[in-house]
Amino acid sequence: SFSMQNILELSNSIRNQVLSRDHAFHSWYQFVLGYPPHLVRYYVNKFGIDSSNLVLDPFCGTGTTNVECKKLDIPSLGLEANPIAYFASKVKTNWRIASDDLKRALEVVASSAYKSLVEFGLEEDVSLFAVNGKGKLLKSEPTLSPDEYAVLPKDFISAKPLRRVLVLRKCIETIEDAEIRDALLLALANLVVNYAGNVAFGPEVYATKPKKDIQIIDQFFGLVNAMASDLERLEEQSTPTEIVLGDARQVNKHFSFHTSKIDFVITSPPYPNEKDYTRTTRLESVILGHVTSKQGLRFLKETLLRSNSRNIFVSDNDAEFSKSFGSIKKIADAIEKKRIALGKTSGFEKLYHKIVRHYFGGMYRHLEGLSSLLAQNARLAYVVGDQMSFFRTHIPTAQLLGEVAESLGYKVEEIELWRTRLATATKKQIDENVLILTKR
Repeated sequence: SFSMQNILELSNSIRNQVLSRDHAFHSWYQFVLGYPPHLVRYYVNKFGIDSSNLVLDPFCGTGTTNVECKKLDIPSLGLEANPIAYFASKVKTNWRIASDDLKRALEVVASSAYKSLVEFGLEEDVSLFAVNGKGKLLKSEPTLSPDEYAVLPKDFISAKPLRRVLVLRKCIETIEDAEIRDALLLALANLVVNYAGNVAFGPEVYATKPKKDIQIIDQFFGLVNAMASDLERLEEQSTPTEIVLGDARQVNKHFSFHTSKIDFVITSPPYPNEKDYTRTTRLESVILGHVTSKQGLRFLKETLLRSNSRNIFVSDNDAEFSKSFGSIKKIADAIEKKRIALGKTSGFEKLYHKIVRHYFGGMYRHLEGLSSLLAQNARLAYVVGDQMSFFRTHIPTAQLLGEVAESLGYKVEEIELWRTRLATATKKQIDENVLILTKR
């Protein structure tokens, strides 16, 4: 049992971090803005969820809810619009891969990468294993296309580390077994973000001091072996988990074929702020080929809930669904008045009030579509943070979402404080809450 008291015994600064005992599967690849596994366990315990129930995370990110449900033998569904996060969730919940098969494929890839790096003048000192002869030399050195370079943020990875990473990716792509290949590619994504790239987060992703060169084979070997160890420790496990790529505002379209009703939802949608979620995952998205052009990036942004000025478009109409809420209109109007009073004229700043209208309109669409998929008395937990990103105007996200939900026939059970966090705009602590709803 994992009570809120257990959680509150953790200091506020680490309450949102993954505990050391929770690294298995979760650490294969993690999204910096996600919530920790122990939060999922708390709501599983609070709601009394067991293996007879079906859980949905409609903004599943890198699969924290789904992985934790799988560990607890609870069937689950996940929906995610960002392709790299969807890919991570899918791989992290696929426990059919045999540990020994993954290790054998790793040896082939490492050998092939070592030989190819030597051929291309990028030899590495390999310490973790004796390079065997199974890997094949690549015929030519892989590169990114001009379109891929155009969407790769400047300085997020240096020239030589990029060359090494692309060679490794090409070697992984020679593995015929799709499930093993995907596991190796996810390890590469982990390596790119946490080792080879020049990126850090605080609170938005930014470029750090460039790494002129870095050796990657040993690091990759360690990451994949950790994955193999997680798979090796598994007991027989057949809990169904299904991850779908799609827009959460059309959640009913993606799961209408399911005969089972959803009993519980545990999720964290984006918050209305200036975080560009596609930029946070851009480096690995380009390296793994999930975003290959500016047109592809725009298409991705169009499938996401509107939450920042980088994914607001002229044709958007989500604001239509929030215009009847006086509380939302009041905040949006206050933001626009402040902009005018402050003389702020940038294109991004002119969109701030629209973000609020579109965000809550998009969440209206989501909750409306979700209703038809839910069992009677289904319970839902939405982790959402208050915001002060737009000219320091306070947005009580959970409270406003509660109003939207009640207009659609949900009941607000409670708004539970999860933690406080420092608002970068005001240097004040603001609340991150969990809105708990019941389907009437």
